[in-house]
Amino acid sequence: MTLAQLLAQATARLTAAQSDEPAANAQWLLAHVLGVTRTWILANADFEISAQDQARFERLLARKEAGEPFSHIIGLQPFCGLDIVVTPDVLTPRPETEDLVEQAAAHFDKKGHYTFLDMCTGSGCIAVALAVKFPHARVLAVDLSQAALQVAQENIRKHKLQERVQLLQSNLWENVMGTFDLIIANPPYIPTENLAGLTREVKHEPRLALDGGADGYEVTRPLCQAADSFLVPGGLLALELDDGQAWPLARGLQEIGWRAIVKKDIFNVERFVFATRS
Repeated sequence: MTLAQLLAQATARLTAAQSDEPAANAQWLLAHVLGVTRTWILANADFEISAQDQARFERLLARKEAGEPFSHIIGLQPFCGLDIVVTPDVLTPRPETEDLVEQAAAHFDKKGHYTFLDMCTGSGCIAVALAVKFPHARVLAVDLSQAALQVAQENIRKHKLQERVQLLQSNLWENVMGTFDLIIANPPYIPTENLAGLTREVKHEPRLALDGGADGYEVTRPLCQAADSFLVPGGLLALELDDGQAWPLARGLQEIGWRAIVKKDIFNVERFVFATRS
């Protein structure tokens, strides 16, 4: 069977299963099986696939057909040019969060000696990306979930950042000490009542990383209430939020003395809040 024939069948199956991006996911899965790029797959439609590779592809396709996220199937997710280890214990890193990192990084000198805090670190993707971007920075990565911190530790080792990225298990600020030039977070922000409407792929991710409580601010609110105590003078608070949440949070910060602005993500959604103390 050729790649084109196999992909046509796989795409039809994923479409019938109401999978996200069925054609792209079929191509990514096949590229993973063959150890090539997606571009190579698209350029070699007449390539004959072996029975062994076809059987392996079939096993992975069945998992995707059942709604399992691509990142869980292959165990990795690209993020800021890095391969990040992902398991069902952590949120899959997304392009919006890459954009948060890029926009936050633009506030700092790449040669600076900074101390950053990544709250609700999950896989550690933000902490790792910042440590790579800022070779003289030290990063504290905080999460409540011990299982998530184990994944973050694997990513820190994978990218040889053990000397500059430290992990801390803490319920938000409970165990945090010190001050930071940047506090950055992609906290749980989905209102509880909206969880049932998420896609099958997202429902495979840990509820702890998704559920923002009744109004979506259950984690973000206490995070912001104490953040100023952990920022150096002029330090930056950078947050990712759900669509529609950024402006209410920014106005709330402004009312208690912060300078806060809202920025759009790569999909033109007003998703980010960047704030400093007045």
